[in-house]
Amino acid sequence: MRRPILTSILVLWSTMVLAQSASPDALYERGMDAVTGIGPSRNDMLGIDYFRRSADLGYGPAQIALAYYYETGTVIAGNQNQAVDLYRKAAQQGDPLAGWLAGRRYFLGNGVPRDPDAAQKWLKVSAAQNNAFGAYYLGRLMADRDYTKAPALYKIAADQGLPQAQYFYAKALKDGRGIPQDRFTAYIWYSIAADASYSAAGPDLNELDTGGYLTRARMLRMGRRVRRVPHAAPAEPAALLPLRRVGTAALGCQRGRSPPPSRI
Repeated sequence: MRRPILTSILVLWSTMVLAQSASPDALYERGMDAVTGIGPSRNDMLGIDYFRRSADLGYGPAQIALAYYYETGTVIAGNQNQAVDLYRKAAQQGDPLAGWLAGRRYFLGNGVPRDPDAAQKWLKVSAAQNNAFGAYYLGRLMADRDYTKAPALYKIAADQGLPQAQYFYAKALKDGRGIPQDRFTAYIWYSIAADASYSAAGPDLNELDTGGYLTRARMLRMGRRVRRVPHAAPAEPAALLPLRRVGTAALGCQRGRSPPPSRI
């Protein structure tokens, strides 16, 4: 009697282990291990196969990782349509990183025809969750569609340390476009962007410096405020972990981080 019971327990346990090992998140983790060399050896193609199996089961992080391989043509043949389709599928699940990556493609016309409506749809998924990159790109888009909404979006990203957003937020303040004009605060944000080596801020800083807009007392107060504003670039959710390890050093990806957006 004991043997049949023990056998049943072992069968049940084996079934549960097998089910867990074939779950979407487990397949994704195996893929990450394979492409980063955690375990017996590094195997990019095996890792991509795990990502594909996980993505087919609807797992967002795997869809993003696989999409990036298709987008860049790294290890496997590039396929821009497949990349965008996978980004969209992950974004439909509310993933803010996927929303940014899909929206960015449509905003820039990168590998797909430029489509502001599609860009706005997907970037909103990202910006609504305070993703710095998604908010920045949506701000750039809205500057041409409804400029009154752009400054608030730039501010989301600027507060998280994104130099591009800091520059465009400063520009909105300087010009009084979509926000009350405030050259003092504009100078602060231009200074922070310039400190982060965003060179476009230089001419605007010089204009405010030489235009007689700011008194010496205000300049001194400005220095104190600048030191209190975040300068560090924002971190992104994990999903593109494998990418640095597959020869995409230009992205600067690390575990728990994503690539920086282009300087546009």
